[in-house]
Amino acid sequence: MSVINTAFLFDLESNMRVLTENTYSSLVSNQWWRNVAVEMSSQSKKERLIWLLETGFLEYGVEGQAQFLDMATVTQEFENKFISGSGLKMLRSQLEDLDGNGVQIATAWSRTMGALAANFPQQELARAIIANPTAYDGVAFFHASNAGGTTGHPIDPTTAGVNCFANLFTGASNANNPGALPISGVSLDVAQDNLGKALAYIRNVKQPNGINPRKLKPTKLFVPQALAIPAQLATGAKVVARASTGGAGSADVSALIDNFGLEVIVCEELGASYGGSDTVYYIGCEAPGMSQGAFTYVNREPFSITYHGPQSDAQLASRREFEWLPQGRSVVGPGHPFLLYKVAAT
Repeated sequence: MSVINTAFLFDLESNMRVLTENTYSSLVSNQWWRNVAVEMSSQSKKERLIWLLETGFLEYGVEGQAQFLDMATVTQEFENKFISGSGLKMLRSQLEDLDGNGVQIATAWSRTMGALAANFPQQELARAIIANPTAYDGVAFFHASNAGGTTGHPIDPTTAGVNCFANLFTGASNANNPGALPISGVSLDVAQDNLGKALAYIRNVKQPNGINPRKLKPTKLFVPQALAIPAQLATGAKVVARASTGGAGSADVSALIDNFGLEVIVCEELGASYGGSDTVYYIGCEAPGMSQGAFTYVNREPFSITYHGPQSDAQLASRREFEWLPQGRSVVGPGHPFLLYKVAAT
């Protein structure tokens, strides 16, 4: 007698849902991607995001006179993509035969899908960071700047090639880029000095009006696994041998460490094993009143699995195979480049 009936399928799929949801819930809270990207729901195939620019200013002038400016904006289009993955297909015999292990296969697949769904936004964000997409101002998201500030990200994206800032620190330093700032392969005091240079540059980035500071607050240090220990030492060691003492003795750098205010977050997906680098780290920032992030995760259709659902015994009797498919639609795209900085070792 066949065991494939309405009750069996209901129990099987109920168990599969619970396993997927429990695995998802246990992993989704332990993700770093929300520290970089803002999630946005979507109702269409394409979303056009509008970025408002703070170009207003105040200065002394003549009573009753003012300059009237349009609110400056830039836009960027994001097209949602279909999520495809490893579906599950089983023959009827795998579920009916005691040695077919069908139920075990279904439960193992459900746990795997839950884990993959929890990690998917982070996986795609890491790929986007490594790929370095074009930002809304028309240049690569991570971009260096020359001494004259004519390359890189313009503080006002509507005015290209003027007053540009860097969010890629690499190579030799110049008047508008601190250059490469390694935190591994150097002494601890040099690593801390390098972090200090990066933070000083970030805090000096101006608003689009070119007058006021953006008041950026560096809060996160994103590192690959290879930089986990150097990063913890650079942001946590409060007694360090300094070059000023000839490497002998030690100096209390508690005030320096407290001023950093950085939380170290290890991001395995940014390492060399995943196409990134084991010597590059990233500094994430907050800005007053900023609701949008360095990247955006547009979620058109949340991840789900297509189940068979209620079917009569007569319908099930004619089925020779069963399949379950993962589905969803989303996309990861670049946002504000002044909220994330890439720091190279060379």
